[in-house]
Amino acid sequence: MNILIVDDHPLFRHALIHAVRYSLPQAQIHETASVTEFYTRLEQGPEPDLVLLDLHLPGASGFSALVHVRAQYPAIPIVVVSAHEEVAVIQRALAHGAVAYIPKSAPPQHIGEALHAVLAGDTWAPPNLPMSS
Repeated sequence: MNILIVDDHPLFRHALIHAVRYSLPQAQIHETASVTEFYTRLEQGPEPDLVLLDLHLPGASGFSALVHVRAQYPAIPIVVVSAHEEVAVIQRALAHGAVAYIPKSAPPQHIGEALHAVLAGDTWAPPNLPMSS
């Protein structure tokens, strides 16, 4: 299991690495801090089994990194991890191809729930947010 964490905040990346290790102790975890590093890592391979992607990265605008990676690497599951908690943002991320959306304010167990759901082939969204259509 090869997981790539893409977030420009070192402290949050570190916390996310620990949360992922707790849920998936066998995973190999790699990290990048910008869109440029993210794209370079994908181009150089091997492709990760799962990507945890922050929406706000240096070199990205809105959902651009998600849309780009979804188009270039459609088989890679992408979990968005973001400070945005608006239902519209979550719905747009899922519509743009994210398989899960984890707010940065989520309790650590939600990260494990989301990762296990995604690895089982499901999607995941925060249970406490109304997902109206």
